[in-house]
Amino acid sequence: MEPEKNTGAGPLAGVKVVDVSSAVAGPWVSSWLAEQGADVIFVEKVGIPDVMRMTGAMTGDQSGCWVHMHRNKRGMDLDIRTDVGHEILTKLVVEADVFIQNFRPGVVERLSIDYASLSKLNPDLVYLSVSGFGPDGPYSDRPVYDPIIQALSGMAEAQNGTYVKAVVADKATAMAGANAVLAALLARANGAGGQHVQIALLDTMLHWMWLEVFWNESLPDATPTPTYSDWYEPWDTADGQIAANWVNFAQYRGACVALGRPELADDPRFATREARLRNADAQRAEFAAILKPMATVDAISALEAADVPCARVLSRQEVFDDPQVVHNGLVVEEFHATAGRIRTVLPPAKFSGTPTQLERQSPGKGEHTDEILLELGFHIREIEELRANDIVA
Repeated sequence: MEPEKNTGAGPLAGVKVVDVSSAVAGPWVSSWLAEQGADVIFVEKVGIPDVMRMTGAMTGDQSGCWVHMHRNKRGMDLDIRTDVGHEILTKLVVEADVFIQNFRPGVVERLSIDYASLSKLNPDLVYLSVSGFGPDGPYSDRPVYDPIIQALSGMAEAQNGTYVKAVVADKATAMAGANAVLAALLARANGAGGQHVQIALLDTMLHWMWLEVFWNESLPDATPTPTYSDWYEPWDTADGQIAANWVNFAQYRGACVALGRPELADDPRFATREARLRNADAQRAEFAAILKPMATVDAISALEAADVPCARVLSRQEVFDDPQVVHNGLVVEEFHATAGRIRTVLPPAKFSGTPTQLERQSPGKGEHTDEILLELGFHIREIEELRANDIVA
């Protein structure tokens, strides 16, 4: 007899998540879980919107960040610092599979929502703590944002003295956190029970960068080689910019021939990958001089004909009309009751047996408070009293 197939929306259908984190590194973890079918309850403070509700273009209580980050989630407002609010949270936790928090060290202990406290109520709970620097150490009590981690991790230096213009540390940490939660759920399914998972932005950023940013430091006794910082830049053309990279020698020779400089393929400065890396500045100068006077369409046409990886550098608006983006159906346009017309992007993973779907749009502040409390067994009159006392909203 074949096993019964999962008929829910996504591979995590049936998994319940309670998320009391804020900003990006914590909530983006539950975003990945929600997109894969988990029932995520995102808890905000009563009367105080999460910072990401106010980040980016805004309509009402929906921002350009919020409509993507919090889709497929239910939102409730709850004052977990009150005794009654804490009791409501523990009722949610008893039924949960995953709990996510990113308070500064010491706060969850003061609120009695630390792992030791909640695991007594639910021994099978997978509890994720997200922090900037870890639970202890000389920096553990410091406030932190993404650029601070980029500075401390070496990322800003690797970008030639500037920041990556995205919350790369936050999002990399969240993706690693989501992966860790899934690993812990698998371990639980194999009999390990619940556990406390801790992840820090600094730790994650160093791990994420080590592959190529720290390739010289990985072999401290070897002769250093220029890193991607020295040669990973777009090329200027007469009317724009292109991306073009040649990793193997066939691609490099193809670029030389296609761009009218076949003799560069035999130049000993560039004849091997190691030589091209060591002479990155000279190689860049040669090809910059070739490409600068060319029209973008001519440069792309020549390089594509030689099977050299390349693309035109698109504006953010041009991305929507790119043929491959359109073919893949990546961008979803919908009408949001509060925000009006919105665009989001489909989850990248496609599951053949447990397909995902976008079932809910991002919640308004406290939109699902009543629904969640009713599920917990509260009556309408009790909910009205809780709201009157500012315990929920």
